[in-house]
Amino acid sequence: MEFMREVILGNTLETWLIGVGVALATGAVLWALVPRLIRRARSFARSTNTSLDDGLVAAAGATRGFVYVVAGLYAGSRYVELPRAIDAVFSDVLASAVLIQIGLWISAGYQSLVTHIRDDRYPDDAAVATSFNLIRLLGVGVIWFLIFVFVLQAWGVNVTALITGLGIGGIAIALAVQNILADLFASLSIIFDKPFLVGDFLTIDDYAGTVEEIALKTTKLRSVSGEQLVMSNSDLLRSRIRNYGRMEERRGDFSFGIVYETDPDVVAQIPGWVEEIVEAQEMTRFERCHFKSLGQWALEFETVYYMVVPDYKVFMKVQEEVNLALMRKLADARVEFAYPTQLHYERRLDAPEPQVETVR
Repeated sequence: MEFMREVILGNTLETWLIGVGVALATGAVLWALVPRLIRRARSFARSTNTSLDDGLVAAAGATRGFVYVVAGLYAGSRYVELPRAIDAVFSDVLASAVLIQIGLWISAGYQSLVTHIRDDRYPDDAAVATSFNLIRLLGVGVIWFLIFVFVLQAWGVNVTALITGLGIGGIAIALAVQNILADLFASLSIIFDKPFLVGDFLTIDDYAGTVEEIALKTTKLRSVSGEQLVMSNSDLLRSRIRNYGRMEERRGDFSFGIVYETDPDVVAQIPGWVEEIVEAQEMTRFERCHFKSLGQWALEFETVYYMVVPDYKVFMKVQEEVNLALMRKLADARVEFAYPTQLHYERRLDAPEPQVETVR
């Protein structure tokens, strides 16, 4: 079998056949085993409650067929000796293929983890989903940029000048869009820190409204009068926000005054009457009612109570019922509400004593 010793490109035919056989065998074994192992790993990951193994399985599932070819060629190349020029190109191609596959693994695992975190913690939040998509895209972009740089470096390209140029360009772009970037990062802060949620009623400086949407750049509120308020996220976080949607209880307080002619014994009973009226309402907790002061034109009372639900409409309905019940109770007791009065003195020229008239 003299022909087996024939030299082709520095290797005998026998050596070439061994290398090709090793390459085919390696590729075939990997092609048969790896997908089966990935399927078993995927079944195991579904039975666990952690997202880490799901990310690893997703990364393994990104294995492409060219990897088996590359692995086979690498194994076969160990048995042959290639010319230096061909070996250099072959090595660069193999390195590029490996780097691309690594990029696929990292990208798939990263996207799987981000998706699992979003679905587990924020399943029904559209604003969070949008922000997570942005995070996912930015992360994937960074991954493939690094892979691209490594591939260029593998082929002997000087990437220092490229990275320097991209750095200068990145700074220029960042300066040009700094307000947009500030709003984007502010939206992430709002989503993860959650100072407010969709549906919360906010007062922001001189503005007030219910949160309708938290977007990447702006947050939209619906004011009490009906118009839509659009505020940039960065300006929003720099403002002083009062979030009424986080109230566990709503404090109610009101004052009223009665006339000075009221009998002191009746005055002493009024705090008890108010307490009975407030406690008769649903979802209320009475705090106090006091005969506060001797006002300029009234005996003044101050009342404080709490609503165990923060809903403003419910609060106003209860306040209305309290006011009506108080009016009926004082009317039954023949106690009059006071209103601003003043004493008017009038003296006639033919009368020795002044007359005093109360004007109400």
